[in-house]
Amino acid sequence: MKRSHFAVLFCAALSCSAYAAPQAWADNQPPLPVLPEQADAQKDITIFDTSLHLASEGEPATVYFALSNSSETAHLLTGVTSPVCQKLVGHHADQESTGGTRVLFTHLALPGNSTLVFPPGGYHLLCFGLSNNVHANQNVPFTFTFMGGSSKTVSIPVQDAGTDAESDHKPD
Repeated sequence: MKRSHFAVLFCAALSCSAYAAPQAWADNQPPLPVLPEQADAQKDITIFDTSLHLASEGEPATVYFALSNSSETAHLLTGVTSPVCQKLVGHHADQESTGGTRVLFTHLALPGNSTLVFPPGGYHLLCFGLSNNVHANQNVPFTFTFMGGSSKTVSIPVQDAGTDAESDHKPD
């Protein structure tokens, strides 16, 4: 029981750390040392059940995925990028989009020995400015970056428009 309380507190601290350090601190101080267990986070993280759903004209594409952390150590996702998206932001299908939601995937704690799922109808990514050369039935690269600087690139399959029930996505 105490172990799970520690994990929750550690994850909360990791999540809050993204807001705690103002830019001036980063400019005036040397970078903080990376904790040894954070240096190779990509080895502990599996990214699966991925899909990019094309959207109708004027709507952003949606990106769904799951993350699994196989280690005892919590890790922190610090960003997701793709050369096929000009901008990636967080979104929830049934909730008002806020600044915190939009930047969710820049400071997301991944507790040890856990899986987080970002499915249709829940939290997921919106891809604004999708490249014109992206079509259904191809795969596109997405890179997930973690605290400590490690990253993992996965190939995400593209699905045709109409396979995603959402249509309420507005640019920020």
